[in-house]
Amino acid sequence: MTMGKRQLVLAALIVALGAAVYLNWQFSGNNQLLATNAVTSTADHEFGEAQLADAPVSGSSKAASSSSSAVQANAPASTYFSEARLSRQKSRDTAVELLEKVLTDAKSNDAAKKDAVAQAAVIAQNTLKESNAENLIKAKGFSDCVVFLQNAECNVVVKTTDSNQNNAIVIKDIVSGQSGISYDKIKIVEVK
Repeated sequence: MTMGKRQLVLAALIVALGAAVYLNWQFSGNNQLLATNAVTSTADHEFGEAQLADAPVSGSSKAASSSSSAVQANAPASTYFSEARLSRQKSRDTAVELLEKVLTDAKSNDAAKKDAVAQAAVIAQNTLKESNAENLIKAKGFSDCVVFLQNAECNVVVKTTDSNQNNAIVIKDIVSGQSGISYDKIKIVEVK
């Protein structure tokens, strides 16, 4: 009977993960647009000082490749955010497919299946945390943003017209509150 309960819990987690992926895809839009190369610039700052890293979107940078998946440096900022969300979703879909293969493979042992369920739960939690942080950052007046959570670190790409230290503090507060990640593990990239 316990095997039936495990399978039921596993099926529920897979359905929940699928629903989270679908909702994220629906809310982020499905525009097929090119991404930009967000390069951060560094400057000397005091230890612990909050800062925004400047990533100009338009410039004289060369495109990496002429293929449709190439990252282009001269694309508009709105294009970057759409493509970043799409790329993030495609990566997650691939990871979920691999986890589902492990779960459905009869040759997989229980330890591998438990690990796959744990990884699926982490993906679902990260998706929810990213979505919540993005919505709260937008609610603070930023026109667009994308949050990437991975390996207890966070990268935030935000579209803003004015760069100031208060923006960085607000963003770090939101991300830390939603994800539990410490301030020193949060990197903010500004796109104009």
